[in-house]
Amino acid sequence: MNRQQSSEQIRNRIIDEAARLIVAYGYDGIAMREIAEAAGLSKAGLYHHFRDKEDLLIAVLTNWADEMAALAAAAESEPTTRAQLTALVRGLFAQAPAQRALVRLSNQDMPRLSEPARASVERCYANGLIAPITAMIRAGIERGELRPVDPHLATWLLLGMLYPFFHTEQAKIGENGEAIADLIVTTFFDGLAQ
Repeated sequence: MNRQQSSEQIRNRIIDEAARLIVAYGYDGIAMREIAEAAGLSKAGLYHHFRDKEDLLIAVLTNWADEMAALAAAAESEPTTRAQLTALVRGLFAQAPAQRALVRLSNQDMPRLSEPARASVERCYANGLIAPITAMIRAGIERGELRPVDPHLATWLLLGMLYPFFHTEQAKIGENGEAIADLIVTTFFDGLAQ
């Protein structure tokens, strides 16, 4: 393993530990020292990789956005909008509760961040979740699978149904993940009418 690979592995370990701790204790509830200890580094070693806690939060959320984009890209291979959204929601529910909770975290901690950090987090959220869902819905409208509605508004309605499951206490859905995902997508597409 070369030095660059080792540095990247350390950086990834820091991001993983920071995500776990920030979800568990909140952005304000965790110190850089605790993140460094969890990653097996000195505080100076942590600061070698990240300028400050905001920089680390942005890295955590950028990593999350990349994972969401990969999940959405895999879902886009499905033949219909309904199948795409089902695959995406099932993929979300297949994630660890702490991973899903990062969605909620990004919203809760926004007011505490500087303006540049806030803009970066908003981009992560938009690119990782909002834009892919909106694109799927827009394509479904264009193919005639969905009636003409505002795709952005429809995205927010779907996210509203998902949002409770992004909280760590509600996120422990275990084996029921697929059933919950299917119920959400069915409700989104069909409502609850008979």
